[in-house]
Amino acid sequence: MTSVEQLLHHSKGVTMNKRLITILVVLFLVSVVFFVLLCIDDCTTENPGEAGLSISEDAEKTESSTENAYESLTEGDILEFGMYEQDNNSSNGKEPIEWIILEKEENKILVISKYALDCKPYHSSWDNITWNECSLRRWLNGTFYNQAFDESEKEHILSTHVKAERNPGYDTNPGSSTTDKVFLLSVKEVNKYFSSDKNRKCTPTDYAIAQESYTNKTYTKQWWLRSPGPVQYYAALVDQDGSVSFSGYGAVYVDRAVRPTMWIDMDGLSR
Repeated sequence: MTSVEQLLHHSKGVTMNKRLITILVVLFLVSVVFFVLLCIDDCTTENPGEAGLSISEDAEKTESSTENAYESLTEGDILEFGMYEQDNNSSNGKEPIEWIILEKEENKILVISKYALDCKPYHSSWDNITWNECSLRRWLNGTFYNQAFDESEKEHILSTHVKAERNPGYDTNPGSSTTDKVFLLSVKEVNKYFSSDKNRKCTPTDYAIAQESYTNKTYTKQWWLRSPGPVQYYAALVDQDGSVSFSGYGAVYVDRAVRPTMWIDMDGLSR
């Protein structure tokens, strides 16, 4: 073999070696990529709950935040709970009811509606009447209760022992104590929970206004208390200026407003 032939043979060998090295390098890189992808897939398979755990933790944080929000509620705060017609436009549905927190005891709160939600007589006829027998009590625990709250909300409304309290200005019969879901404050309680006449003033909703003869939307409204008045067919109330009227008004008058009151259990309550 001549020197030229030897040189050509050597060059072919070098070229073949380079091709072989290139092929080996490519195969190695492909193997590395495949191995990495396989590892990622294995990790995901071995820890299927890892992504779910993150979501669960977020849910727990959200739930905790909601619970903390309720735990932080105190006297004077406003809570939305239930739905009732308020803008006097039934075509757009009911509006959320706003409640003022009057008292808080551990996991339960006593609330009263921020606005006068409706206008109703204390009783439907000129009879000697007490809270335990009046038509307004039946309406609050029947029609109003069923219209304003869904089944899940009803589970949080506590049955309350409502005392038959005398009117401190008169010796009329207060009747018997009751067990109610929804009730009215007494003369004693309205003085306890509202520190001034200004705080007792109450604005009616448009719907409440439409239930009686007045059309002025800026005035405050008289609202019923459950205590009897000076005679047995009268009931005490809070006047337009926020003062407590021991003498009240005739129980049959329909243009006095209603501010429902109730105890709510906050355990498991969600917004």
